[in-house]
Amino acid sequence: MHDIFYFTDIHGMYDLYRAIMNWCNEQDPEAMIIFGGDACDRGERGYEIMKELLNNPKVVYLMGNHEELFCKAAREINAIFDFQTTDRAKIADALNATLADNVQLRDIQIHIYNGGLSTLIDWIEDGAPMDIIERLEKLPLTFSTETCDFCHAGGNPQVFEYIAECEYYGREMDKYHRTHVIWDRTHIENIWRDKRICIFGHTPVLALPSLIPIRLDDSLDPQPIKLALDTKIDMDTGAAFRGVAWVLNVLTMQAQGFEDIDITNKEIRKHDVKKIYSIQM
Repeated sequence: MHDIFYFTDIHGMYDLYRAIMNWCNEQDPEAMIIFGGDACDRGERGYEIMKELLNNPKVVYLMGNHEELFCKAAREINAIFDFQTTDRAKIADALNATLADNVQLRDIQIHIYNGGLSTLIDWIEDGAPMDIIERLEKLPLTFSTETCDFCHAGGNPQVFEYIAECEYYGREMDKYHRTHVIWDRTHIENIWRDKRICIFGHTPVLALPSLIPIRLDDSLDPQPIKLALDTKIDMDTGAAFRGVAWVLNVLTMQAQGFEDIDITNKEIRKHDVKKIYSIQM
């Protein structure tokens, strides 16, 4: 059986993303790779990462809330703007101008407030292709293996089962349930389905394995902490804020960490990525 790897919330940090992808390929060139969403925003190369994930047949790419923000903003841009320039400064000025109080441009505003400016500029420079947006909008919200369930934000098992059933049978799903598995954080302490593990991201944690979110600080040396409920694993360790990202081998429950040693205080500079330590989940 080939390996199954999971990582999430890489947020435009291309060097961390590439280090993880290369490592997965070294471990097993035929492995399945599950990406849990939030490829874009905050870092500088999120659009590039999204395109690579979409075009990699080995990857199961799940919808994240930042992919959703990007798609909504892109559709608003497509309806309102007709960019005749590829000058990044001029594009940025036009997008930043939408931050004035104009409710008609709210999707653009929200995306920029959430770190999406570079993502939008890169998409516009690429010709603002709507086929990319259409493909992102069709990303699955859930995925399951024999023992584990995956979605971006976790959620409660009843909502997950409803979403998974809708996706399997091609049924429409209501907005509340869809939003729950992309955005919600209130489920963290809820036990998951019997004899199964929920693996997700969205809520940053300092340590793996962890179920309860810990506020991010300046530490770049997370220590593994085993907390009470072992039916969920949160894999978002703040790549864009702390320069730390982990990949989990779903079959062995062994996690490998990677650290970008020059990301501190949210300042992104030229940097090197190194492997840190492995832990058993």
